[in-house]
Amino acid sequence: MVWFDLDFASKPYKTLQYHDKAVRRVAFHQGKYPLLAAASDDGTVSILHAKVYDDLMQSPMIVPVKRLRDHIVNQGLGVLDVVWHPTQPWLFTAGADGRVYLWA
Repeated sequence: MVWFDLDFASKPYKTLQYHDKAVRRVAFHQGKYPLLAAASDDGTVSILHAKVYDDLMQSPMIVPVKRLRDHIVNQGLGVLDVVWHPTQPWLFTAGADGRVYLWA
């Protein structure tokens, strides 16, 4: 994953290497939680605390929180989609293994 600040530079602010294979989907929590989820073909989902501050002099904070590992890779495909619940810190994941999980 690559984090850009397009207002100030065309080069990445930060490059994050949390997966061994392609990242299929990235989702930010749209509610009050500063959470980011990244689904990958390695069968895992990375959860990160990702906060951007209103003060432009303060750097964004990106902290790995958890790695979810229950999906099984099927024909080279792992976790295909992630969606946050709109108000709770719950994550739904869908994998190529035909399973959907709710993480709470």
